[in-house]
Amino acid sequence: MYTPTHFRMEDESEMRAVMRSYDFGLLLIPGEPDLAATHIPFKLADERLVLIGHVAMANPASEAIKAGKEAMVVFTGPHAYVSPTWYSRPHENVPTWNYVAVHAFGTLVPLEGVEAERALSSQIADFESEWRITQLEEKRRAMLERAIQPFELEIDRLEGKAKLSQNKPLEERLRIAHALNERGEHAVAYHMIEDEAEEDD
Repeated sequence: MYTPTHFRMEDESEMRAVMRSYDFGLLLIPGEPDLAATHIPFKLADERLVLIGHVAMANPASEAIKAGKEAMVVFTGPHAYVSPTWYSRPHENVPTWNYVAVHAFGTLVPLEGVEAERALSSQIADFESEWRITQLEEKRRAMLERAIQPFELEIDRLEGKAKLSQNKPLEERLRIAHALNERGEHAVAYHMIEDEAEEDD
C-alpha cells in the first residue's frame, strides 16, 4: 500500500481498533485464481493477534487455507469525498478522498474439530447472544460444518494508512471535518479530529 510518511499509521492499537470496527474484510491469497478474493467477516483475537474467519468449502480459497498459504486481509475503514470548495482557497485545491485502511499480512491456518467449532462460536458471539451453533440439530450441524472451512490468519505484519488531510494546515483540516459532519460523514470527521487531538497530546 502506497503510504506517504504523513499518512502512515504507526500505532498498532489504532490499527487493531480499525480491524475491530470495520471487520468485514477482503481476503486475498496471492497466486490463487483472481487472488482468491473473498469478502467475509473477521474476528480479531487480540490476545494472540490472529484473525478468525471461515469460507465455504466450495470456495477455491479453502484449498489455499488447507495448504497454509500466506495471505493478506484488507480492512476498509471510513471514507469520504473531499470537495475543493471546502478550503479557504478553493481555486488552489482539487477534489480528493479521505479514508482509513489497514492491511494485515500473515499465514493461513486451517481449523478442525473443536478448534473450528470454538472459532465459529467466537464469531457469532460478537453479534448474537441468544443463539449458538450448538443449538442446531446434530445431523444438521454436522452437515453445515462439513460445508465450511474455518481458519485463522496468524498476523505477522500490519500496515495502516489514514489519509485525513494531514498535509494541510490545521485550519483547513478543521474546515474539512466540519463540512464532512454537515454532510453526515461523521466517522471520517471524527478520525480527522481525533488524529489532530493525538498530535496535540
